[in-house]
Order: sequence, then structure tokens, then C-alpha cells
Amino acid sequence: MIVILLNDFPMKKEYSDQRILIVDDELANTSLLESFLKINGFNNYSSTNDSREVARLVKETNPDLILLDLMMPYISGIQILEWLKTEGYLDSPLRVMVLTADITKETLKEALKAGAHDLLTKPFELAELELRIGNMLHTNTLIKRLNNQALHLEALVESRTLELEQKNEELEQFIFVASHDTQEPLRMITGFLQLLEKKYSDKLDEKGKEYIHYAVEGSARMKSMIKDMLDFSRAGKLGPKDFESVDLNEVMDDVLLGLKRIIDEKHALIEVEKLPNVTGINVPIRQVFQNIITNAIIYQPEGQQPKIRVTWVKSADDTFVIQISDNGIGIPADKQKKIFELFTRLQPKDQYPGSGIGLSISRKMMERMHGAIDVQSSPGQGSQFSLHFKKY
Repeated sequence: MIVILLNDFPMKKEYSDQRILIVDDELANTSLLESFLKINGFNNYSSTNDSREVARLVKETNPDLILLDLMMPYISGIQILEWLKTEGYLDSPLRVMVLTADITKETLKEALKAGAHDLLTKPFELAELELRIGNMLHTNTLIKRLNNQALHLEALVESRTLELEQKNEELEQFIFVASHDTQEPLRMITGFLQLLEKKYSDKLDEKGKEYIHYAVEGSARMKSMIKDMLDFSRAGKLGPKDFESVDLNEVMDDVLLGLKRIIDEKHALIEVEKLPNVTGINVPIRQVFQNIITNAIIYQPEGQQPKIRVTWVKSADDTFVIQISDNGIGIPADKQKKIFELFTRLQPKDQYPGSGIGLSISRKMMERMHGAIDVQSSPGQGSQFSLHFKKY
């Protein structure tokens, strides 16, 4: 090997602690490379002239860079590369630079295909070798940093996931307790209403009996809804077996019955087309319809009769789009996405009641059922909410 020794280009000190393994069957070559590394501040290197020792040295020294001769007896450089690949070393930050006097295209192609990261032909100048080694070690350092960052991110994600699981467990426990505590007074209300009807039946007119009937039925419906919503909230990722054919006409009948008081109080006029069956889950669909129709009744100019129309169309992608239109106060264009965020209110509490979570819950429910919800609206011109369902 013919070289020109250059001593005035020391490598960066940040690389001086990296481990280098020299593999060359010529003693003169390994001695020269060792001297070169020492001049440049490297002390953490080892070498061998026997290719049969490579496997042992790689396992013992765990090198960051291997300077590998291709043409050697016993085990060739190509075979060593193939071994490194098979053992997974080439999937690590380890870099391999091949040194060879054979500059044929076939040899170069074979070396790169076997996993070499760089190739330098003999004879070479040490100035070029210094630059190539610097690049290899810089790449090694960057890969290590990226790996460390990846491990840090992985640990962070694991920590956050565990924290989220704990929060979800706490939330599940809260929902369970809340639903249990809510059902108890409902049972009490239902029980006393039934006792009231039984004891004073002969003193109640038909209207009074009708009111008690509605109250008992509403309590039973609320109890069933709380149980179903609890089951829905505790469900994991929904799969095909969780979905069913939902008759939206039955859903609307149930929603309108549950909203009878506010509908009568506001003299709301609600027109409903015959609706299709869709793929989904009954309880959350009912909750979505109830949230939207309740808002349509409430968010009205003072003294105006609410007029709501429920229609549907079939979209180009073979989904059903249920459209709920109203004549309410409308929503500014720049606020139409914001209304689906948690606890978002566009109107003062003293003017319009509500917690600001109904539409946020509706969006989450639609997304969990692989559907979607959006709105088109203009201030003073009413709103049209569109619910996108898969065809059953």
C-alpha cells in the first residue's frame, strides 16, 4: 500500500473515544493504520491479520467502525460483511469501510450489496482516509443520538400511555359510580310515582294519570340510557360485532318522546321524513340526535317558534347523510369548527342554557362509530347539521 503521511489534519476530538477495528491480512497495512489512528488521537482501536478472529473481536470490542480489507485468506471481506449482516450488526450504528486494491465494478457492487457503507481503493492518501473515517464516525454518532432520542421518546410514550390508562381507569370508575348513584334516585322517583298512582288513582283525572305515566316511562328510559351509555363508554376499540342495523325512525320516535316537555313548552314544529336503517349503535345515535334537536329548539331568537326538519340523502360514497335543519340563530363561519370542542359556548349562559359539551360528545360518538358530523350555518339563517352513517 502506497501512502503519503500527513500529520497536520487531526480528527475531531469528539470521535477519539470511538472504537475502531482494523482487519487486513498484511501486517504492514495494519501497522500503518494503527500509527495513523494514534497520530490522530485514537487510542481505542484493535487490529487483526487473521480474518478468522473477526467474529471474536467484534463481539468483544463492539466496534463503531471497521476498516476491512476485501482480499484475505480463510474468510474474505465479503463473507465478513455477510456475517455482520446476518448477525444484525449492520442494523446498528456500526459503520464498515472497505479497503481494497480491486477496483472492478463487480467487486465494488458486491461489497456495497453485502452491506459496506463506504469503499476506498488502495493505494490511497491518508488525507482522504481521514475524511472518510471522519464521515463514518460522524454518521455513527448521529445514529446513536437518534437511537437515544428514539429510546427516550419510546420511554416517554410508554410513560404517557401508562398515565393515560390510569386516567381512563379512574374515569371508568367515576362513570360507574356516577351511573350507579344516578340510577338510585331514579329508582326512588319511579317507585314513589307508582305508589302515587296506586294510592290516589281514584282521585286523579286522566290528565294526571297521563303525567304520571310519562314520568315513569321517562325514568325507565333514563335508567336504560345511563346503563347503555356506561357500557358504550367502557367499550374498547369497536369492531364489526359491536355494530348493528339501527332504525332511525325508532330512534327519532324515542328522542321526540323524551323531549316532549320542551317541544310543547317551545311549541316546536318538527318535521321528520321516513329515515333509513344505518350501521351503528342505538344508544349513542339516540344521544347525538337528542343533543342536536335540543340545541335546535333552545338556540332560537326570543319569541320565535322553532322549526326543525329531519331529512336524508345518499352520498356518492354510498353513505347515508342525515340532515337536521333549523331556523335558529345560526353560527358564524369562523366558529363552526370550534363548536365541536369540549366546553365551548358561543352564547352567554344567562341567555341560553347548556354546558357546552353536547356537540363535542356527539362528534366523539360519531367518530367512534366510524361516522362524521359537520355543520353548515349562517348567523340569523339557521343551521344544518349533517350526520354521516355507513349504509347497513
